[in-house]
Amino acid sequence: MDLNEASTSRAGTVLHFTPSVGGGGAEAMLCNLVDAMSGGPWRNVVVAVKTGTPGCQAARMRQVADAFYDLDSPALLRPALFKKLLAIIRAEKPDIVQTWMHHADFVGGLAARLCGVKHVVWGIHSRAIFRWPGDSDVKFALFNAAVRAASLAVPRRIVSCSKTAIADHASMGFPRGKMEFIANGICTRRFHPSVEAGVKTRNALGIPLDAPVVGFVGRFHPVKHLKLFFRAAALLQKQMPHTHFVMSGGSPETLDEEARAAFEALPDRAAVHFLPFNAATESVYPAFSVFTLCSESEALPMTVLEAMACGVPCVTTDVGDCANVIADTGLTVPPGDAPALAGAWKQMLTADSSLRNTLSQRARERIERHFSITHAAEQYQQTYRSLMLAR
Repeated sequence: MDLNEASTSRAGTVLHFTPSVGGGGAEAMLCNLVDAMSGGPWRNVVVAVKTGTPGCQAARMRQVADAFYDLDSPALLRPALFKKLLAIIRAEKPDIVQTWMHHADFVGGLAARLCGVKHVVWGIHSRAIFRWPGDSDVKFALFNAAVRAASLAVPRRIVSCSKTAIADHASMGFPRGKMEFIANGICTRRFHPSVEAGVKTRNALGIPLDAPVVGFVGRFHPVKHLKLFFRAAALLQKQMPHTHFVMSGGSPETLDEEARAAFEALPDRAAVHFLPFNAATESVYPAFSVFTLCSESEALPMTVLEAMACGVPCVTTDVGDCANVIADTGLTVPPGDAPALAGAWKQMLTADSSLRNTLSQRARERIERHFSITHAAEQYQQTYRSLMLAR
């Protein structure tokens, strides 16, 4: 059954439970999935612990979801939130409860089971369980143990966006037999090469149209290792002083302490342009000559997919599935190696125009072939259908 045939009748209701609909990669994937499924056989209900920061994707989610609930809670592990979630699940009577990220997997999965929902699907979007700010060592250790134990009994399936993360979680004690890989996907109509958008963004930032630009889009979170970005930028500025850098996702004040110190040590801080979080990142990527990610840990980052769809070659640290995604369209370097990162930037920026055009076309074609949201949505719906048929 393809999506067009399936749209003639309702297959059931999927309730998605997520910590937020903010600016993170998992949240973007959730929005993309619900949007792609809109008008199809499944009714999509989205329950968010909070809507996130200003400029987040809550407005878009309200448009594409059949129902949207904002629990407006500052934290996930709270009795009041759990009570609200139970009430929503009982009222909506979903056939499938799909949870997004570890804390929501644990809380949402337990709530679904208490409400009699048998078909629970966990979503894994990182290689490790992240610690929430303020969690003590004891609380974090107890939560890790609880999530591993719950993974054996609560979910029917555990979907991971990363093959690397599957291996990581299996080694942590998650049941390998329940786990399946579904790559993240993006809308290739939204993210596409655009000379006009690139020119507009450069003009707005005061960047010459012929200047090389290294760009980053994402959360200003310590795991993104932005200290490494600025250390590499300092090295590149000595070799290519006309290079500009664009940081989309925050300001100097929102950098962590180590990243801010590395930024302040740059030979030319004026060459770094900061942009606040922008939901319309499709207008930002085309301004880059190279997109970069220098994280210490990733699963399958959405930003790499988005940049490649816009025809922008990528240079990333070799973490998660990055090397597999980029393949022969860009470069990966060892994590934490500033000279290697700066060298890879220089190699890409100084490549001749023919090679750059070839890499741009390859990147775009690779995303269209393997990482479109249409393909990902088909796989998610097949998972949901298989669970319904199994009952």
